[in-house]
Amino acid sequence: MDVAKVTEPTGRDVVSGKSVGGARAGGNKNGIRLLDVASLSVEGSQSHANEDRYVVASNERFHLLAVMDGHGGSWAGDFLVDKLFQAIDEVYDDGFDHAKLRRAMEELDRTFCAMATRKSDTSGACLLAVLLYVDPNTDTPQKIVMNIGDCRALMVDSWECTKGHAAITAAVKTVALSEDHCAGNAKERMRALRSGAFIQNNRIAGVLEPFRTIGDIDTKGPDMKNWVIPTPEIRQSELLVGRSLLVIATDGVWSVLSNNRTMALVVKEFGANGAPPSAESAAQAIAKEARECGSSDDITVIVVSV
Repeated sequence: MDVAKVTEPTGRDVVSGKSVGGARAGGNKNGIRLLDVASLSVEGSQSHANEDRYVVASNERFHLLAVMDGHGGSWAGDFLVDKLFQAIDEVYDDGFDHAKLRRAMEELDRTFCAMATRKSDTSGACLLAVLLYVDPNTDTPQKIVMNIGDCRALMVDSWECTKGHAAITAAVKTVALSEDHCAGNAKERMRALRSGAFIQNNRIAGVLEPFRTIGDIDTKGPDMKNWVIPTPEIRQSELLVGRSLLVIATDGVWSVLSNNRTMALVVKEFGANGAPPSAESAAQAIAKEARECGSSDDITVIVVSV
């Protein structure tokens, strides 16, 4: 298991992740070369061990980059680390069918919830997964974003590095690749209300902040059907190879940093002021800034240059 440990951000540092199958800078087994990739996970200042997890993995068909924001324990996140890549690989068939991907994630949830029920484990996890691959039918690089909960993915496919934070921010066009599944998302709130969900203080049953998760058996009982769902929201678009930067992170980042500020930090580490491009320094900069802005949550970040 190859993982990256970061010591600069404040708070106790804990490594929690998995890298397998050659998903590293320069890896192009499936036709897409990752120019630079870095991942980190740091424990927050709350009274529990780090519940975040991540996966960076690849084979000859696709790259997988995923973060999991665990809550109520780490078992749901650990389960996804062990099972996610295989579940996605099994539905590949000269590309990816969105319906099959949705069913695969729903099946992972059913499997985990059955195990969790036997153990009376109420842990859960949000999931944000990005798949990078070349469509064999069109020979075009593609990105698929699967979102369950309130992790988030951003992209920028063109930028200018100029001195000064304000100039960098103005030069970056940040694209959000996902929408958070929480009370602030009007469409998601309406989905939950139509299922009969009780929402108090912007939380399902007054307890759970994300409206989509893997696990959380205490909010998925027979009297709470579809209040909280494991169905991913899936978006697909062409990947601009050679000019794309991707950031995937848990809400320990997004609770305190805007999309534009986060991507400005990344772009700064990819050439501003003559510095050599570095996904590692970009991931560290995001974690450090989030801590300085008051985040006490676990923080997990993946930064990729493609």
